[in-house]
Amino acid sequence: SGGSPPRNPACKIMTFRPSMEEFRDFNQYLVHMESQGAHRAGLAKVIPPKGWKPRRSYDDIDDLMIQAPIQQMVAGQSGLYTQYNIQKKPLTVQEFRRLANSDKFCTPRYLNYEDLERKYWKNLTFVSPIYGADVSGTLYNEDVEEWNIGHLNSILDVIEEDCGVSIQGVNTPYLYFGMWKTSFSWHTEDMDLYSINYLHFGEPKSWYAVPPEHGKRLERLAVGFFPNSYKGCEAFLRHKMTLISPSILKKYGIPFDKITQEAGEFMITFPYGYHAGFNHGFNCAESTNFASVRWIDYGKVAKQCNCSKDMVKISMDPFVRRFQPDRYQAWLQGKDPCPIDHTLATPSSTPELQTWLQSHVRSTSGANRYLCTSPHKELDSTFKKGTHTPMDLCSDNLSDNLRTDPHTHTTASVSPDAYPESSAQTLSKVDSSVCSTGNGSPVHPSSTELSPNPPIEEQQGSVHVKALLNRDCDNDAPSNIAHRSCDLTPCTAPAGSATEMPLLTPEPLEYSSAVMKRSTKSWRLPLRKPTARAAPSAVKQQNVSDEETPETEGEETESWARPLVHLWHNKGYAFSAEREYNATAAQRPPYCAICTLFMPYYQNRKGEDPAQGTGGVLRSRPLIPEICFAFREGSCPPTAVLEEDGYSPLVRCAHCFVQVHTSCYGIASSDVSKDWSCDRCLSGEMAMECCLCNLHGGALKRTTDNRWAHVMCAIALPEVKFVDEAKRSPIDISAIPLQRYKLKCIYCRKRVKRVSGTCVQCSCGRCSTSFHVTCAHAAGVAMEADDWPYVVFITCHRHQSRNSNTRCVLHKDLELGQTVITKHKNLRYYSCRVTSITSHTFYEVMFDDGSFSNDTYPEDIVSRDCSVVGPPEVGEVVQVKWPDGLYYTAKYLGSNITHMYQVEFEDGSQVVAKREDIYTMDEDLPKKVKGRLVSVLCSIVSFSQIEISATWRPSHQFKLTVPQTITEQFQCDRVYCHCY
Repeated sequence: SGGSPPRNPACKIMTFRPSMEEFRDFNQYLVHMESQGAHRAGLAKVIPPKGWKPRRSYDDIDDLMIQAPIQQMVAGQSGLYTQYNIQKKPLTVQEFRRLANSDKFCTPRYLNYEDLERKYWKNLTFVSPIYGADVSGTLYNEDVEEWNIGHLNSILDVIEEDCGVSIQGVNTPYLYFGMWKTSFSWHTEDMDLYSINYLHFGEPKSWYAVPPEHGKRLERLAVGFFPNSYKGCEAFLRHKMTLISPSILKKYGIPFDKITQEAGEFMITFPYGYHAGFNHGFNCAESTNFASVRWIDYGKVAKQCNCSKDMVKISMDPFVRRFQPDRYQAWLQGKDPCPIDHTLATPSSTPELQTWLQSHVRSTSGANRYLCTSPHKELDSTFKKGTHTPMDLCSDNLSDNLRTDPHTHTTASVSPDAYPESSAQTLSKVDSSVCSTGNGSPVHPSSTELSPNPPIEEQQGSVHVKALLNRDCDNDAPSNIAHRSCDLTPCTAPAGSATEMPLLTPEPLEYSSAVMKRSTKSWRLPLRKPTARAAPSAVKQQNVSDEETPETEGEETESWARPLVHLWHNKGYAFSAEREYNATAAQRPPYCAICTLFMPYYQNRKGEDPAQGTGGVLRSRPLIPEICFAFREGSCPPTAVLEEDGYSPLVRCAHCFVQVHTSCYGIASSDVSKDWSCDRCLSGEMAMECCLCNLHGGALKRTTDNRWAHVMCAIALPEVKFVDEAKRSPIDISAIPLQRYKLKCIYCRKRVKRVSGTCVQCSCGRCSTSFHVTCAHAAGVAMEADDWPYVVFITCHRHQSRNSNTRCVLHKDLELGQTVITKHKNLRYYSCRVTSITSHTFYEVMFDDGSFSNDTYPEDIVSRDCSVVGPPEVGEVVQVKWPDGLYYTAKYLGSNITHMYQVEFEDGSQVVAKREDIYTMDEDLPKKVKGRLVSVLCSIVSFSQIEISATWRPSHQFKLTVPQTITEQFQCDRVYCHCY
């Protein structure tokens, strides 16, 4: 390089117009593009020479089948969205074109591309379009050699050469049939590979790109706005579900560029180049991945999605061994740091590359590379990333390492009548000749005969495509499904799809007995269901039971309230008690008085210990994502005190001892010192208290009406906003509705006589349980960052079992013989004994009306015998038998395993209940349970006790002659009781 500065310092998307001579050598032209700095933008456009065409005519593709089109449902607002893909029934290209050009889905009128872009972001959540994505095959004519997406001859061919493995859409082409508003969300390519995309015909495609050197900034921004997705999978952007508008990128200073791809143009994406975009109307694109020598270091450190077994993972072992032999042993031992320099261009050649190219040319000469007819083993689940040991998949014993399921690389020719209406899995018989590994060892892939009915016949002029199989994500990994949705099940029969579009109704009940899976690059990974939630700022009407007169027990009886005895507002101001509380909190994870909102002090969870920073300042990773402070009305720069590694300094007030992260409290780096004082202490108004709750202590900020409020209270209240997001102040509470002020806290209303502050409510369904933020935090109510626009998800004790994170903390497993409390058949609660514990697998399905169930029994799936062939593919259309005896169409979303407990009451009766419906003797009981709990002096006993006449009517009220304090009123047909 000679020390010359890198080209394209502005990281702008570049456009190239090669001559026909330059166009003939794809890999050398890629070297030229990178020498000009094209890779720094992450995306580049290439306009082929005039007269070049990959296909003579597209008139003969109308009968090509789009086997698994997806409907793209988008949820979100204000430039931040989540995209859900719902698989629909197969369509031909002709049917898809007709649908795309229909009044419902056609492109709106627009003045220019900028006007169309505005319409796209404005109408993103309306009218879910259909995307014909992931259609395996190519539209190139066989005799086209230049830039043929089916055989680019890049070093990615090592996968096929050494391992005999074909990964659909990665080292084979995919076709994409788009319509107006179909989108591809922010993502990098699998394994951070290169990709090439050619727009064969139709309307343009708009692209956004973030330079690779700024990719980490986009990731941090996405994590801040979608923290719950990040918690489920650190590589959640690989799910291709996250849409972030350019206005958000501008607001947070994320560099990006945009460009429009016209028909007949190529787009190249570069390693670790985040990109997103949308289609302007009906079109067809072809795409695949490829690699260069420069990519190898990217592949070594590519972040993997581990929540689905079907995500593409490639062993880097053959690449390092072939092209970096001097670093191979160090890499195997984990001693190869491989730092990434995004400015470096790929070398024009290396000795190792020349050796491979020569052998590659010899091995491919004379071969028909248009459609590979020799059987290749499909990669069924994953390639494991080679880090410490050589990759066995590329060893001599290949046949022992590849799964022996009947997965074969198959080809078929599509004709107008080739596809029966409901047969999505019919395949022609595949010849099972041998496939060789790199050293010539023969591999005999197993095969299965699957004869189509009717048979697929090859006709003259038919379009060659690869046969399509199921390619949804693995059923064993439904970790991305929103389990926090409060166990919603349809309380009535789910409505049928009365407004379903023609051509998109579910398939008839015809299913292949062969369950086939494979590893693919897919837009259906993983399929997720939207969370059923109320509006973020909705105030639910408080139940009458929650407004009852508080119990008279003293506060010292509850352990969570003991440390707060001197901090209640009605106790007066005690600065020493506040200092002691703040100092104690500073020693416990998460060490920040604001982050503790998401990690209550009571929880037995080990937090990350703070690390020593420069100047002796402690640093740790904040738990509060930017979404909790950011994106209100107006625009401001992001906080600059969050360091590159995601850590933030911890500072402690010299007066009140409150400790906070600089990023959480909005402290400029220049203000960090050992003598730092919080805003309240700096103002000298020491006796001021939070206007949103009833407790002293913690980190306070001034409000717009010149009062004070806890930062953690402001974060959790949906109507409260920070006027200056960077400084986290002042706090604007003017939008809090009057209904919220009227809510009564279930924790402190018996401790304070004057009703004050503002309550939040449980986020689960219609639960109206209300509490102050600080009271709930002290009592151990689970609060966690949620995906935009909900900000904070709050789970009261009654519903905490529905949250997997709090369940492991708050709900211990029950043991046989343990005495517990649960509901009897007469709807009252009694003590009982656990007699058996079983595990049940339930299926999660979403019905056509949007309702879903997460406790459907496998035997209720009537469209397949799940006990024999296993669960359906995620996203598969199934028929569910509902308790009303009717059958309903639904999409399979995954499975969950639930422990069921059989308990026995004193009368000998037994019930089976879930853990969330059972309470141990030392757990706090919800108000409703306490109100229906039968005391020991009035319990249901054996049938040998006095029987009240069966003719007694439910409308009557019967009182036992026991002391008034334990009088119970029964309204049941038959009651058994002790006499005292």
